[in-house]
Amino acid sequence: MNLKKVKFNTNFDLDFGASNQTRTYGFTYENLENDVLKEQIFYETELNFMSDRYGHNCVFEINRKQIFINNKSSYSKIEQIANTAAETIFPIKIKTKINGEIESILNHDEIVKRWSDTRKNILEYYKGDNILKVVAKIDALMLNNRVLQKSINQNWFFHLFFKPLYVSYSEKLSCNFIWESPIFGNQSIKYGVVQSIDQLCSSDDKINITANGIAIDERNISEIIAGYNLPKSESFESKSESVESKMNVDYKLYNEDRSIFSVLGTFETKIDEKTQQKIQLEIYHLTPSSSYRPWSDASHKENQRIFESWQKIERDYGKYDYFHDLSKEIKNNPVPKLPKNPLYTEKIIELFVEEIFPKKKISIWSRIKSVFKKNKEV
Repeated sequence: MNLKKVKFNTNFDLDFGASNQTRTYGFTYENLENDVLKEQIFYETELNFMSDRYGHNCVFEINRKQIFINNKSSYSKIEQIANTAAETIFPIKIKTKINGEIESILNHDEIVKRWSDTRKNILEYYKGDNILKVVAKIDALMLNNRVLQKSINQNWFFHLFFKPLYVSYSEKLSCNFIWESPIFGNQSIKYGVVQSIDQLCSSDDKINITANGIAIDERNISEIIAGYNLPKSESFESKSESVESKMNVDYKLYNEDRSIFSVLGTFETKIDEKTQQKIQLEIYHLTPSSSYRPWSDASHKENQRIFESWQKIERDYGKYDYFHDLSKEIKNNPVPKLPKNPLYTEKIIELFVEEIFPKKKISIWSRIKSVFKKNKEV
């Protein structure tokens, strides 16, 4: 089987091309301790792919459906309040950067209004000092756009779906990033990540992108869970060991518009000598049929390329001066007449670009360590 090559732009750039459609994605989260399931979360999310007023494909309206925790839909009083508050965030409309990361929340005012109405209902229905403390914490989150955006980035669905996938991968077909992943809810671990893309599509015509990383966080596990921003142990003579954690996330994108088809992620963290935590995550497009393929933007991209080339001509020469000068040039230098039956010899010039691949493979973990290893010497 002849596999298709990934259609890059110049300099191995990958861009996002989906717009004006609605999709439903399933999301599952599993938290295991020594391979024993401790917590499981499932919900469906509806994504509306939109464009901004300039026609850029960078606006998403997201609406989350009912959430199930450990296969149940009934919760404690505090869980009910937290879930009710979370529901007021949706639908949320966000704008992304050209690389796919979240840039801003576009409908923060609507979210604040929904929370204000919900807040009144909560305080009328629930009573007690603990309820007031919970509501105060939610106030601090909802009413501040910047804080709310940070909180959204700590949600696993948003954290994985809106990653910088649409970047220049260079001839090496890889690039480096720093991830701060919410391993312990609001407390994240910092990873050095090597993100690589396969030059060929898979047998089912998907683009494969893999993110492999190891923890480069200097804090130990206790400091991370306690919420310290810096390693507290640096103030003592003996420094405890940094956290041990590694991650792997596999993305599959539709070849037609480079939108996400599925995400599979695993994060493994050593808690102590006897305890190993594993978080497994999955995001998958709930397709309307098994033969579903999205609309291809290939013709649109070609038309855009032609349009931009004409814009460049106008910028370089000026719309009117260029054609005016051209007409004078033709008038002053008429085209010489050719013989009635001229013979032409056409030559085809072919340009080849040699593909260079590394001769020696090294371990992915060794590669990541070499990239992100910190040099302590000044």
